[in-house]
Amino acid sequence: MADYLSRQFGLEGRRALVTGAGRGIDRAVALALADSGAEVAVHYRQSGQEAEGAVDRIRRAGGRGWTVQADLASSEGGRRLVEKVSRRWDGLDVLVNNAGDMVGRSLLQKAGDDWIEAVLRVNLHSTLYVTREAIPLLERGSHPSIVNTSSIAAHTGGAGRVSIYAAAKGAIVSLTRGLAKELAPRVRVNAVSPGIILTDLHDRLSRPELLEALARQTPLGRNGLPEECAGAVVFLAGAASSFITGQVIEINGGLWMG
Repeated sequence: MADYLSRQFGLEGRRALVTGAGRGIDRAVALALADSGAEVAVHYRQSGQEAEGAVDRIRRAGGRGWTVQADLASSEGGRRLVEKVSRRWDGLDVLVNNAGDMVGRSLLQKAGDDWIEAVLRVNLHSTLYVTREAIPLLERGSHPSIVNTSSIAAHTGGAGRVSIYAAAKGAIVSLTRGLAKELAPRVRVNAVSPGIILTDLHDRLSRPELLEALARQTPLGRNGLPEECAGAVVFLAGAASSFITGQVIEINGGLWMG
């Protein structure tokens, strides 16, 4: 049984790039991939100390990891990130597009051009840029897999003045399905769609009473934790999901059921 589980869920010898991996869900994903045997490139934009902390934890647990910095709001940043990765690895097995942020809350009517552009760049453009640049490296990988990060907001429109963010995350769902066809059969492409996950994003942008109300509406009776998203990413990255592509795993405690 142990050998079977290792073959299906283990990632020994695999190389994984996780964007935005200094904090929150992204950090939990990087740690879980490393715990499953992958060598992990922990990307960050500004959270260098947090990213180094994640790598230190990986190494102390006997895993392999390293940090890589880039600003993914521009196509040049995506190109530089993949260039840095390619200097170390001759192929890429797992790309996890986690970089994203709600940025803030605003009615569309009051959102300026710069605001709209910022939300789209961090949540949609970053995935487009990195994936486009990484495709040649992925095609040289072993059973390559892309895992994108959407959100429950893609289905519900979000909770309170986040329509632009919700639209960007909806685009991630469509992009995932389109790329699954475009890159098949060589590269599998799937996504995870977290619900209300308790991270620093909600600490910054959500009122406690809103989080409590959403927890009461959730069939499992609570909000989620970053670690509860990481397992789904490990599953989608490995052999256990080898016949799955173009799919979105909803991780929301039943708050939204499609």
